[in-house]
Amino acid sequence: MMRKAGRSGFSFLEILFVVLIMCLLMMLIVPIFSSVRKRSRRAACMSNLRQVGMSLQLYGQDYDEFMPLAMNRRHDENGNSTPWDSPEECVAAVNRKSKDPRILFCPTDPYAGKDIDVFGVNHKYSSYFFNMLPPDSPKGRLMISGLVVGGTIVVEPADYLLVRDANLGYQETVDGAHAYGCQHLNTVNILYLDFHTEIRPVKNGRIEP
Repeated sequence: MMRKAGRSGFSFLEILFVVLIMCLLMMLIVPIFSSVRKRSRRAACMSNLRQVGMSLQLYGQDYDEFMPLAMNRRHDENGNSTPWDSPEECVAAVNRKSKDPRILFCPTDPYAGKDIDVFGVNHKYSSYFFNMLPPDSPKGRLMISGLVVGGTIVVEPADYLLVRDANLGYQETVDGAHAYGCQHLNTVNILYLDFHTEIRPVKNGRIEP
């Protein structure tokens, strides 16, 4: 008497069901890993700013509490150059103490090391916006003790934004394409003049409360 052969393998519906389950799992897992990766890069960027802060603090201690006289680009918004507005000065001030040029670049910056101006910064020298002042600024002089005008502190160190991510969530174009980078889950990393750091939300080029 012959026995009926048992069923072997999987039916098409069973395979389709497994594939659908795997797709659903991937849809759930991929965003989680993407968010974790972005948070990790934001943390690395914040670490950079803390080290930049330590370097600038040491610089100030060597120069009677004064911060470097420097700008983020070689020219102003109108393309006019002045003798002092060179990003190299900030870079030299930081590197003089840190000895590690990598801390000047955000890990999400696709323009890092390129001689290009985007988001108000020349990325050849740094990914970050340095809120320094020129020697003849009507706003006063920037010192570790605060923003000083006529011998009076007008902005306390804890309230003065010293260094931040360049991109505040607004749009620019580079070679006809949308510029990106230095974006941390719609937040910005900030180093203040008292050298503490914060993560703040940003929207349309503005730092939110």
